[in-house]
This record gives sequence, C-alpha cells and structure tokens, in this order.
Amino acid sequence: MFKFNIKTRIVVFVMLFELIAYGAIQLFNHVIYKKELMTLKTKEIEQLFHVGNEKINAMSQLLERNAIHLAEIGEYLYQLKQQNKLSDDELNNQFKQTLLTNFRALPEAVGGGIWYEPYAYDEKELFYGPYAYQTDKGVEFTWSLSHLEYNYHNMDWYQIAVKNNWGADQKVYKPIIWTAPYVDDAATFSLMMTVDAIMFDKLRKPIGVSTVDWSLEHITSFIQSLHVTENSQAFLIHEQSKQVLSFPELLPNAADWPALDWYSQLFTELPADSLSQITDIHLNNNDFHLVYTRTQSGFIFGALIPVSDLEKEINEVTWLTLLLGSLIGALFLAILLLFLKILFSPFDRVLAQIKASITHESSDAEGVSVQTIDYPKRNEFTPIIHALNEVYEQVNSYISDISMHNARLKVSKFEIKRLNEELEFKVIERTEQLRLKTEEAQTSLAHLKNTQQQLIEQEKHASLGRLVAGVSHEINTPLGVSVTACSCIFDEVASLQEKITNQALTKSDFEERLRRISKSADVMQANLKRTSELVASFKQIAVDDATEDYHHFDLTQYLDEVINSLLPKVKKGKHHIKLLSCDAPIQIFSDPAAISLVILNIVDNALTHAFRQPHGHIFIDTNMDAEQVQIIVRDDGDGMVEEVSNLIFDPFFTTTRSGGNSGLGMHIVYNIVTQQLHGNIECHSKLGQGAEFIITLPRDPKGRVQ
Repeated sequence: MFKFNIKTRIVVFVMLFELIAYGAIQLFNHVIYKKELMTLKTKEIEQLFHVGNEKINAMSQLLERNAIHLAEIGEYLYQLKQQNKLSDDELNNQFKQTLLTNFRALPEAVGGGIWYEPYAYDEKELFYGPYAYQTDKGVEFTWSLSHLEYNYHNMDWYQIAVKNNWGADQKVYKPIIWTAPYVDDAATFSLMMTVDAIMFDKLRKPIGVSTVDWSLEHITSFIQSLHVTENSQAFLIHEQSKQVLSFPELLPNAADWPALDWYSQLFTELPADSLSQITDIHLNNNDFHLVYTRTQSGFIFGALIPVSDLEKEINEVTWLTLLLGSLIGALFLAILLLFLKILFSPFDRVLAQIKASITHESSDAEGVSVQTIDYPKRNEFTPIIHALNEVYEQVNSYISDISMHNARLKVSKFEIKRLNEELEFKVIERTEQLRLKTEEAQTSLAHLKNTQQQLIEQEKHASLGRLVAGVSHEINTPLGVSVTACSCIFDEVASLQEKITNQALTKSDFEERLRRISKSADVMQANLKRTSELVASFKQIAVDDATEDYHHFDLTQYLDEVINSLLPKVKKGKHHIKLLSCDAPIQIFSDPAAISLVILNIVDNALTHAFRQPHGHIFIDTNMDAEQVQIIVRDDGDGMVEEVSNLIFDPFFTTTRSGGNSGLGMHIVYNIVTQQLHGNIECHSKLGQGAEFIITLPRDPKGRVQ
C-alpha cells in the first residue's frame, strides 16, 4: 500500500476534492441546463404545434361554415323552385352567381357545388348539380358534372352522406360529413378532401348535399415549412383513413409506414389539441424523438426531431464550461503547490533533524541509538522538540529494559527447544502404542464378525432342523397308519388261506374278507401318497437350499410347496396357514432356497412370538407388476409395539432370550432379502392387530424373465 507524506496527502486530498466538486458542479449544470433547455424546447414545440393546430382547425371550420352557408342557399332556392316564384333561367343564374361569389371570397377552397337527389329539385331532372372551381384565370362555373357519364350520385363524396344516413346521428341543425383524402379526377386533379353539408326540405327530408372541396396542397406545404429544430421533419396523417398526406424526407414511401414499430401508437386515443411524444426511435442510424398531436378536424400532425439537435446546445455549453473549469482548476492547483512549499519549509527542516537523531546500527535493540535534538529557535515547533526529547529519554530507558529481557528470552528459548525434543520423543512412543492397540482391535473385530457368521449359519441349520423334525413327525403318522393297514391285510390273507385249505370258505365270507382287504389297501394307499407328497416338498426345499442358484420358477407353486412343508409344524401348534391369490402363475428369476428360508423364518417367528392361544392364522399373499413382485406374510396374532417393530431386524434382538432364542432369525431374513435377493422388506405392526411383513423382490434382477 502506498504511503504519502503530509504535503502529498494534502495535495491529493485537495485535487480529489476539486475533481469531485468540479464534477458535481458540471453534472448539476448539465442536468439543470438540459432540463431547462428541454422545458424551453417543449414550450417552443407546444407553441409551434398550437399554431399548426389552430391553422388546420380554423381552415376546416371555415370550410364547414361555408358548406353550411351553401346548403342553406340550396334549401332556399329549392323552396323557390317548388313555389314557382322564379323561372328556371333565373334560378340557374342564382346558383351560378352564388357559387362564383362564394368561391371568389374563399381562395382556400378549390371548388364546390350544390347537388340534389334524383328528381328532387326538378321532377324532370335526374341530375342537378351546379359546380364552381378555382383556375389560374379565376373561379369558373360549370354544369358539366350534371350528366349520366359523371353520375355524381355514385361518387364517394356523395355516397358518404347516404351511407351515414344523411348525418341522422349528429344532434345538430346542419349535419357535416368529411370525406377521406382523395385525388379529384373530374376538374382540379389535385389531392383534396370534401366537406358535405346535408340539405333538407321543410319536413327534414334529405334533398341533397352542398360540398366544399379543400385542396390539401396548401396545408401540406404549410406543415413542411414548420421546423421544430434545425433538422426536424414534419408529417401529416388523416386519422380515419390512416393516409399519410405529408411525408418527411426520412420516410418518403407510404408503404413503409405500417411496418414501423411506433406507427400504431399514433392512432391511440388522444384528446384533441394535446401533445404527446414517442422516444427512442432509430432511423438511418440516428435517434429521434417523435412529437405529435391530434387536431379537432381529424388530422395527426407530428414531427421527427433528431436527438442530436436537442443535445447540440447542451454539448456546446458543457465543453465551454469544462474548458474554463479545467483552466481555473489548474491555476488553483499551482497556487496551492506554491503555498504548501512556503508553508511546510520550517516543518521540513525540523523533520530532517528528527531523522538525524535516530540511528540504526543493527537489527537488535542494542544497535538503536537515540540522541536528543538541539533546537535553539523559538517558534511553534519548540514545544514539540522539548516533548520529543522527553520521549527520547524514555525510549533510551526502554531500550535498556528490552536488552535485559532479550537476554532472558534467549535462555527461555533454549529451554523450550529442549522440552520440544522431549515431547516429540513421547509422541513417537505413544503413536507406536496406539498402532499396536489398533491392530489388536482389528483382530478382535475380525474374530467377532467370524463368530457372528457362525451364529447365523447355526441359526440357519437350526431352522432347517426344526423343519426336518416337523416333517419327520408328520411323515410318522401316515407311515404308522400304512403299517397297521398292511398288518390287517396280512391277517386277512392268512385267514383266507386257512379257510381255503380247510375248504371252509363260503361266498359271503370271501366277499367280506375281500372288502376288508380292499378298504385296508385304500387306507394304506392314501397315507403313502400323503407321505410321498411331504417327502417331495421337503426334497424340493432341500435341493433348492443346497444349490443356492438363480433360475426361473413359478413363485405361486413354490410357495404352495413351502407351505405344505410347514403344515406339520403349524398344525402342531393348532394354527392355520393359507396361500392367497394363487390363481395365476407368477414367473420369477430368483433363488428359491433363499425365498423358502425367508418364509420359514418369518413363519417360525410368528409361531414363536405371535400366538399365545391356539387357532391363529397366517396368510401368505402375492402381488406383482412388470418389474417387481411382493410377498406379504401377515398374521392375526398379538402384534408388536413400535419399539419392538423398529428393532426386529437388528442382530441378536429378541424378546424371549430366556426361551433359548438367539435373535438372529429376522436378521437373517433381512440380510437374505436385501443382499442375496436384491430386494427390501418392511414390517408393519400394532399391538393387538397382528403383524405384516412386505417383501419386495425384482422379478428379474438380471433382466432374464421372458
């Protein structure tokens, strides 16, 4: 970081202050001047637009009054015609003199006439429309437009009155209707607008219109002569027809106007004679402001004003102010530097003496030498020098103390170094002891995992042993019955042979003994079939347990075989087990031995913990979709509290450890489902409402189910 002396800091501060103050003044002047100039320009623009609006409105009102005057004359002459007070020649002459006099006094109009409905003025005349128009030689009168070839009744300027229902919607004495701008192709051949005044008879029935034609060349020339700024360009648009009547040089083609972004904004609702503007208009790589107004006569009068014109005067004043301010600032800075040099010369001499009073011979305290300052002058620095000499005396005292403390510090430093070396040795010794303890703990952990695996395997074999014991008990019953039936058969056969030898056998006796033999054979066959089914189910489970391999099988059929193998054990406790939803086969690619071991342990857990009374029920159900299959095992036993159901899959957790249970059965179930079968298992239970185990397995963890 830069460090400056006092003089430099003062100079930098003054320069920054001057720049900030000068910049603020310039910004303030720029903003205020710009604001005032814009206000002035706005007033000038408003005045200019006001003049234009007044001229357009005055002209349109003058033409409307003239059309009304002609309509009144037309109505008066119509009444004279109907009353036959004047001859036709006298009436025709009246029409001519009226029109000539009227338009000689109205040079703003290019022409006009009085036009009657078919057969309205004269029942013999289909067309009756005297017309007068301006020429280079003066005002000319003509009847040439009152014929079938021209057919003024079909002209747009006449039909607009008919289509507007003769101005019936206007609540005025004499309705006025303006046409859209058009080119006259009959007499003047110029761009014009026509104002129609409706003529009525005494019964307010329309009898025709009087017209005054207004050439737009004069008004467009007037619009072009108006300049808001040096390079501004004015335009005039007829609002109703959206015709551009006066084009600025930037946009000379009418076809280009509808594509402009701001064109549609010109036709939004705007009070008459009020001023509006659109900013940020970009044309020909220049920025413009558009100012426009809407006249009472239905025209949009506007101007494109270059932004550069508005900013030109501001920039000129800004640069002049900047130049003068820079010269004043430079002069002020030069005076300031001279003043600082004169002001700080005594301070510089005192500072040089202070620097010379302190010498550094080495980096330690003993190498620092402080000498008192001899200052014989009497001025504002004398008290400072005296105070500084007192400080020097204290500094010398402190240097002596520091030297003494440094010597003591060196002794302490050597002692700390020795203690650090002893500490490092002890850290190494403790690290070695910690390593030995870690190895011992790892060995114990491996032994613990091995013991846990052995306990799990023992629990698996114990579960299988319980299954074998139940199956053997179940087989023993049908085998005993079969042996008894076989003994009865042997006894009957021996008795039958004896009677045959003694020739004492009768027909009835033979039939009775044959019946007993047949009945014993049926009993023996049924029990041997039951024994065969039990052996087949157990053999299937035993074979699956031995293979521990994935293959395709029908889950429903396999669960039925597992339930058959569990029936002896379930019936021994006088309980019931049933497989639900076994109508359709469920193909699955999985390990059947693992599934049977899961079902065996869940059922064994239910028989051990769920039922305190006989006749409990265990239900096994299945659900499936395209990707997964669910096996639901539920019972209607005592259920579990939430604390027990949350810990049921933890290893060595059991509520009947005193009964010899290890607490590994459900942990084995959880490991088989999640690790070997790649599924998950959930337990839901409430006290007194039984328990439900939901096993979700993938139908094909390797994507092989067809």
